[in-house]
Amino acid sequence: MAEEMSLRERKKLETRAALCRAAMRIAAEEGFDRLTVEAIATAGGVSVRTFHNYFGSKEEAVFAQVAEVLLDAIRRFRQRPAEEEIWDAFQKALITSVSELQDEWVHGIEVFRAAMAEPARLAGEIYRMEDVHGEGVTAVAHRTGTDPKKDLYPHLVSSAFGAVLDAAIAVWEGSEIEGLQNLLIQSIEQIRAGLPQPA
Repeated sequence: MAEEMSLRERKKLETRAALCRAAMRIAAEEGFDRLTVEAIATAGGVSVRTFHNYFGSKEEAVFAQVAEVLLDAIRRFRQRPAEEEIWDAFQKALITSVSELQDEWVHGIEVFRAAMAEPARLAGEIYRMEDVHGEGVTAVAHRTGTDPKKDLYPHLVSSAFGAVLDAAIAVWEGSEIEGLQNLLIQSIEQIRAGLPQPA
């Protein structure tokens, strides 16, 4: 029975992931206005009723996947060797995530840009971004032995992680993943250097 439950739970997770990926892909390629619950359900191979067993809205499905892409980078950061300098660890984790999940990152960025152009789209799901920031704080605190309830450091570094992404996304044009990776590396290097004023 335990094994049967395990298989059932695995199927649920696979279905949820398929719906998330479908929602983000459709939103990125066709725009939020053409994104419907029916389209997501069809792409995910389930009924609309089944979709609603997992998500309350199409926006919730989209941003669950955006958050998952960001959390992937944080999980990789957690797994970096303890002796690595923190910015080296973050850079390697982030670049590896972008390299191995190229479509997810490109679609996620397109969705995030569309949401920022229509803030109402983002308002209902902003808590997911807060959850991602919180995971970053926890990961930095664990790596550095700091206390997120007392120390500024893990909060500042997690915010800087977000700033790296925001800056690269703001400047990145086109769809070349190497260009995005280069911008991410440049952002990290400038923060590592203390953001010296340009000459």
